[in-house]
Amino acid sequence: MKRALVTLTPPESKRLIAKAVAAMPEVQYALRHGFVYVATGTTAAYVAEELLGEEIEKEKWTVGVISKGRTCVTPKATWPKHLVLYKGEPFDDPSEALGRMGPKDVFIKGANAIDINWNVAVFAAAPDGGTIGKTFGWTITKGVFTITPVSLEKFVPTPVEESAKLTGIYSFDWGTGLYAALVPIPHAHPVTEVEAYRILAGVEAIPIAAGGAGGAEGSVTLVLEGEDGAMEKAREITKSIKGEPYLRPYTEDCSICPFANICGLGTGAF
Repeated sequence: MKRALVTLTPPESKRLIAKAVAAMPEVQYALRHGFVYVATGTTAAYVAEELLGEEIEKEKWTVGVISKGRTCVTPKATWPKHLVLYKGEPFDDPSEALGRMGPKDVFIKGANAIDINWNVAVFAAAPDGGTIGKTFGWTITKGVFTITPVSLEKFVPTPVEESAKLTGIYSFDWGTGLYAALVPIPHAHPVTEVEAYRILAGVEAIPIAAGGAGGAEGSVTLVLEGEDGAMEKAREITKSIKGEPYLRPYTEDCSICPFANICGLGTGAF
């Protein structure tokens, strides 16, 4: 049995997790036989790159974002469409895809929190529920296989079903950014760094520390354990993701933001 100590920055974790999601048997089956629906988000953008085999502007591949020290949104002019693939080819109508998807298809959506029970939740700020409101009714009802790529940098100690009760876009008197509801994602299959190393290399990853400074903020430190061959594979995978660059800040101009009325900065409450 071999052992290694590995620290991953947030973008390195996202790249690792994206590679693992793309390699999952459920995803590979859906790529050949059905639908793979990737909802927008920064972590999901890495998954989209792995599936498409091409680079995309990941900063722009989201609407809601936590950036510049606040909850916020990206510029409305560049709000992206979800990526939908049918038998590995682009499918232009997400609504039709949702209507046709079933248990052997895959829905991929990132998260903002993962708790001590490995349950996940995502922020929703649009009054109509945003991505959550427009997709989850379809996917949950029909048992679509839902994958949530989420780094352990988003670990929270409070169970998300409890913390969600404290939120809502009209629930706050003031704040440092956009008000949002935290929405638990039921029946989700989270993929963290732990699952990613297991999927890609067959080794166990045990989180032992988090955080850092000087460019390592948000990092996760893990102990990897496994047999010689698996650990060598883990070493090569780790080498391949080290140095993944951070995403640049990309947020809407507050003076024209469509969500200014539900933002502590836009309403002048902070």
